[in-house]
Amino acid sequence: MRNFWRQHWFLTTLALLILSGLSVGGLGYGPVVEPYVKLLNPRWITAAVLFLMSFSLDSSRLWGAFRSPGPVLLAFTLNYGLIPVLGWLLMPFQQSPDLRFGLMIAATVPCTTAAASVMTRKAGGNDAVSLLVTLSTNLLCFLLTPLWLRWTTATTVDFDITRMMWELVQAVLAPTLLGQALRRVGPLRDFATRYKTEISTAAQVLIEVMVFSAALQAGMKLRQLPVAPVTPAVSGELAAPVDSGAASAAKAEPVTLTGVLVALASVAGIHLTVLAVGWFTSRALGIARPEATAVAFAGSQKTLPIGVYVATHAVAAPYPFAIFPMLLYHTSQLFLDTAIASRLKPSDPPPPAPESRQG
Repeated sequence: MRNFWRQHWFLTTLALLILSGLSVGGLGYGPVVEPYVKLLNPRWITAAVLFLMSFSLDSSRLWGAFRSPGPVLLAFTLNYGLIPVLGWLLMPFQQSPDLRFGLMIAATVPCTTAAASVMTRKAGGNDAVSLLVTLSTNLLCFLLTPLWLRWTTATTVDFDITRMMWELVQAVLAPTLLGQALRRVGPLRDFATRYKTEISTAAQVLIEVMVFSAALQAGMKLRQLPVAPVTPAVSGELAAPVDSGAASAAKAEPVTLTGVLVALASVAGIHLTVLAVGWFTSRALGIARPEATAVAFAGSQKTLPIGVYVATHAVAAPYPFAIFPMLLYHTSQLFLDTAIASRLKPSDPPPPAPESRQG
């Protein structure tokens, strides 16, 4: 039992936290718990995770990823190329305008800012590659996300670029640079090397805090679903203008539990498909196993904070449940990737056989 807990503690607690968050939110206790959860600002938790990952990351591996950017470029292409295309292809299968619009939000936001590196390291991969994918996709999201949404939904989303850049500097760039800067101090570098496993565990615990928060929000949204399911008619193109007609159209096709399950299958399917494409394409191109692991995770994961930002943007007002696919993508990717990381992790080498004594 102790060995099982040691090997699967993250997956076990992750499942419990997802179920707890959904249950607390779904049973109506969300407003009681949410103020305490919000005390832990997701942006600062993300910054703490990236600092821990950067501080415990060998600088030579980071510079090696800069010098050989092939895996980073491949993961970037999957994250901002293949995933949006798959989301667009699955749009007609979503059973309400909210879920169609929300699916494209989930598909067009950048790579997750913390979990990709955590999962890559957990699987024994090169987390320097995943860290660079995180930085590059997040720094370009203000350009690429609006373009994809305009092409696929005829909707224009204007980002507050100054605000977003400042938040990315605070939550992504600054903690990464600070972690690497502190590694240049000899005693601190020795500390980070000696306690790398413990530092990674601390980062995983912080990830689980964010997962509980996302599950709580999903449970609160589930509570707002109609009790009696309504069979929606498949609509055509999403309407860009925010007006009363669009709002009425959204209300005419309410989100149902069946629609949520279809959305869950869609986002999980997209994630697993791109993860597999990233892994097998990397290996076919001769990319080493550690870098291929990073491509698989960083190429297929999506970040929650920017997804929430877009889903609560004024242009999303006619689609109050557009946040759902983003929440489903975030929670399902962590649960699935935890199990996959355990499978991908190379087996520890067997201990050397004891020397035999000559009598």
